[in-house]
Amino acid sequence: MMKNRRALVVLVVVVHTALLACYTFPQEVVPERLRVLGQLYARPLFHQQWLLFAPDPPLCSCRLEARVGSGAWADIDHGPATYLQRRTVQALARHVQAEVHAGDLLPARELVVVMRTLALHGEFEPGTGRVPPVIEFRLVEQCVVDPAAPLEREERITELQVL
Repeated sequence: MMKNRRALVVLVVVVHTALLACYTFPQEVVPERLRVLGQLYARPLFHQQWLLFAPDPPLCSCRLEARVGSGAWADIDHGPATYLQRRTVQALARHVQAEVHAGDLLPARELVVVMRTLALHGEFEPGTGRVPPVIEFRLVEQCVVDPAAPLEREERITELQVL
C-alpha cells in the first residue's frame, strides 16, 4: 500500500514537471502535441496575461526634496548609493505621493520622522542637545503629459505641510 502511494506521488510530480517543461521550453524543442498538452495544463494554473510581469508604469516619477533653513532645495537621499537606500527613499516618496493625490498635504507623523532623519543625515538625534533647524519638504513629480511622447515631461511641485 505504501509503495503504491509513493509511486503515485512520484508519477504526479514527474507528469507535472514534464508538462511544465513542455509549456516553457522553446517551440523548436518540444513536439507540437506535447506543447499543446503543456499549454492546456499550465495556462489555467499559471498564466497571468502578463499583468503580473509587465504592469503599466506610473505616469509620474517622484522624489522628495528638503530645504533646511534658508538653504537650497535638495533631494533627501544623501546616503550611499546602495540598492536598499534607493529603494527605501523611493518607497517613501511613492507613499507621500499617494497621500498627496488623495488630497492630504500633511504626511503621516511616522513618514515625517523618516523624512527628517534622511534630510538631516541623522545629525540631530534625540539626546545630542542640538536643536533641529526649520525644515521644509516638497514632492517633485516628473509627469508624462502625452503617452505618445513619454520623454516629454512636466514638472509638478507640491509643498508639503509638516508640523
